[in-house]
Amino acid sequence: MDLRELQKAYLDNLRQVTEEKLEIGSLIRTIISVDEGLVFKDGRKQKPKKLVIIGVDKLKKVCYGFVLVNTKKSPKSAYSASFLSAQYLLHQTDYPEFLKYDSYVDCGMLFSIPLEKLMEGEYFGSLTDSDLQGIFYVLNTTETLTNKEKRDSVLFNKVFVIMMYYERWG
Repeated sequence: MDLRELQKAYLDNLRQVTEEKLEIGSLIRTIISVDEGLVFKDGRKQKPKKLVIIGVDKLKKVCYGFVLVNTKKSPKSAYSASFLSAQYLLHQTDYPEFLKYDSYVDCGMLFSIPLEKLMEGEYFGSLTDSDLQGIFYVLNTTETLTNKEKRDSVLFNKVFVIMMYYERWG
């Protein structure tokens, strides 16, 4: 095995997603599809996307909360002040292995995905504490999730408990 093959094997191992690495704030790149609620303008059914894990239920084998990371603000932010305020900036210098450019976490919508699908992706570490707290603040205060959604949604209730934990004990 030459040096290049050793380096590739090392990175593959480092980036392999395991259940232990699936924690709040984990940075993952995986294939996301219409099954997770995404809509693609170009007719595609799936594409590689970067995401931040907001909540995981390892017993039920589901990531019940993730937000997408995009190089540009959500298109919805161009015509909606609520969606504009739900964009959280991540600096490329803080995540050089994960981001090529400064990018935005779209906190305007929450998604869920089976853990098995995340396990097929790549792991790139975790958010800094300050970025994680910032994202939870945006999720907690966004107007894009109605009070009814916040009250009725099992997904949001689980995420809200986590948000309150970080606000209190961060």
